[in-house]
Amino acid sequence: MSKLHSQDRDRILRCLQDGPKTTHEMALLLRLSTPRVGALVLDLNQRGYIRAPRCTVGPRGNRVNLWDLPIPQETPL
Repeated sequence: MSKLHSQDRDRILRCLQDGPKTTHEMALLLRLSTPRVGALVLDLNQRGYIRAPRCTVGPRGNRVNLWDLPIPQETPL
């Protein structure tokens, strides 16, 4: 994995700390292309770092994933 790929993944994870966002919203905030963010989001989702528990309606009336960080699991004492 390249250094740039790793840096952009970390930026996405930090961006989601403020709450759920669409791929397009993250692209605008991070000043990255939507396809770039989309590819990174899919990678992060496959690795279990993020999830899309719900959708919203996009500007064209289509369903759009709201990406979020998973809820940390409490460890039993």
